[in-house]
Amino acid sequence: DATREWWRLEGKMCLISVLSIFTSVLLPLFGLGQVANDLHPAIAWFDQMNSELKQLNHEAAQYAWEASTLPTQSSAATVEKIGQLTVRKAHWERTMCGRGEQHRDFNASLGRALQLLCRSWVNTDDEMRQMTELLGFMQTIYTGTQICVDESYDACDGNQVLWEKTHFKYPQFEENEVQDLKTKENKETGKICLFGEPDMEQIMTKATIHQFSKQSDCKINESDILKWAWHSWRMAVGPPIKQTYGKLIHLMNNGARRVGFQDAGDSWREELEMPNLRATVHRLWQEVKPLYQKFHAVIRHFLRKRYPEIKDFDRLGLIPAHILGDMWSQNWETYAASIVPHEVDIEHNFKRMNWTGRQLVKRAEDFYSSTGLPMMTKQFWEKSVFKRGANVTKCHGTAANMYEEGDFRMIVCAGSTSSDFYVVMHEMGHIMYYMLASDQPTIFQDGTNSAFQESIGDTIHLASMSPLHLTRLGLLNSSYLKPEVDNTLNSFDYALLMKTALVKIPALPFAYIMDRYRWDLFEGSANFEEDANRYFWYLLESEQGIKPPLNTDRTHLFDAAAKYHFPDNTPYVRYFLANILSFQLLEGLCRKSIYGSVDSPYQLPMPLHRCDLYGSKRVGRVLKKALAPGGSQRWTTVLKALTGTEEISVDSMVRYFEPLTKYLDKIIEQQGIPVGW
Repeated sequence: DATREWWRLEGKMCLISVLSIFTSVLLPLFGLGQVANDLHPAIAWFDQMNSELKQLNHEAAQYAWEASTLPTQSSAATVEKIGQLTVRKAHWERTMCGRGEQHRDFNASLGRALQLLCRSWVNTDDEMRQMTELLGFMQTIYTGTQICVDESYDACDGNQVLWEKTHFKYPQFEENEVQDLKTKENKETGKICLFGEPDMEQIMTKATIHQFSKQSDCKINESDILKWAWHSWRMAVGPPIKQTYGKLIHLMNNGARRVGFQDAGDSWREELEMPNLRATVHRLWQEVKPLYQKFHAVIRHFLRKRYPEIKDFDRLGLIPAHILGDMWSQNWETYAASIVPHEVDIEHNFKRMNWTGRQLVKRAEDFYSSTGLPMMTKQFWEKSVFKRGANVTKCHGTAANMYEEGDFRMIVCAGSTSSDFYVVMHEMGHIMYYMLASDQPTIFQDGTNSAFQESIGDTIHLASMSPLHLTRLGLLNSSYLKPEVDNTLNSFDYALLMKTALVKIPALPFAYIMDRYRWDLFEGSANFEEDANRYFWYLLESEQGIKPPLNTDRTHLFDAAAKYHFPDNTPYVRYFLANILSFQLLEGLCRKSIYGSVDSPYQLPMPLHRCDLYGSKRVGRVLKKALAPGGSQRWTTVLKALTGTEEISVDSMVRYFEPLTKYLDKIIEQQGIPVGW
């Protein structure tokens, strides 16, 4: 009795497993099985809930893995299984929450478990089946649609012929599903067929744009090819996904409102456990927007010179979205070397190393494990997917917790590029969080919130791109570590900072817009039927400073669906917050590595981007301590453990890019570049 009272008062979750072993193993040996009935009902409920949740999560993870790695035709049965599981789990949650409510005040840990378990929407069985079908359809459209071009096309044919020789190849569906789309399916040979990720995406980065030139003497009109890739992908996936998304909004809102949320967006925001999240995100964006506007101004100035043939591209105007080097205009890295040229080309050096996907993952593992964090498991290496194969239709980076001991997996169609290295480091951050929290009860194994889940890998990736670690990877000669500018930096530092900035800074407005847009659709302040695409472009123009490359009516299109997370129905503001958090965490870990305290008042002895965390056991220990509790602790507790403060702030990001910002200010002043649009 004294032991149970101590558990109730102190909330020591580890005692649950001790009591379980005592009850199931030792008591029967002594003929004292009846004592098990004396366990407090709250403890019994907690044990049962976690045991059953683990099995349900394992089933869901297995089905999700099958849906990602089986051919489209084979995954239809999996989608049906997911639908059945969704209904079954919803019934289970309602039953378990009803039984557990009486124990909410038993202690803080059990109260938190109930909070995490019982915040799901409540949809009818029919609504859940409909939602599963709609989501399955949207995801299949996104991952399975191909843009096909006749092999006979050549740059000499011109842009109009390119469009004439373009066909959309859609995945197979059951009868009565999008019949108007099936008529366009191309089954002929002699065509080049490209998936959205990574094929069309690589055209946008100009990595594979040469395939349109063949052996002819005609010069590729780069702008026209990019415009074709940008627009054809949106034409292919937008309209069919729009057919279903309006229905999904209605069903999601129904479920959210039944449990007291104003709408589905309100429910999404609650997961992050940040009061006044909309106001917080808006404030953070306004604080960092001036920095974004400087990069926007310099890129616009550069692109107007690069593409003089583009009309209606004003020095104070919006940037045409197709020329920013990315399918979604959120990553401008491809222009870094042109704006800050340097004899060291990191991208070229990545290609020169010619690492396979597995080798790239090994290098990521080396960085994490150097700090004392665990190595990847045997199951990880046996079951992960590191390249697109015949049975892999989904190439979007994915980290999976299979809810079985040691079974963590990754999907990444990786080659030897810096962007692939980022994806690998990012996904391994998820897996590391899963591994560290795996000793927690099942309900707490997902991490403190989704923004923190996304930030860990981003933080370690920033650290892995320090000049010193680039020399370890063989990507940089150590001579470039020597200061040569103002006795603190090498000219390479500016090139590296620009490369990082053009990945991180443009991602902020895009991430801000993606969920602001959906929140407004959910609450009805933006009319889905009439203004879905018009409102999306209003946000892109006003906040991101970009415009569509074609002056055509886009009302019937649904351009937001061109991004994976939209048909996957994944909230996106987590990436906005994670982007900012990653710099804040990097600074805290850097202080821990050097001074032994995350909130040391002493100034760092080097610029933040030069901080080297490789091999720092201090960093590994503080990460283990902060992340091992998983979701049992609120995000503010974890943030304080890693930074010394409970407030999310853009200050570390601003400090990280401060040397480059001063460099940009000089360029803007010297060349009279206007800022803003």
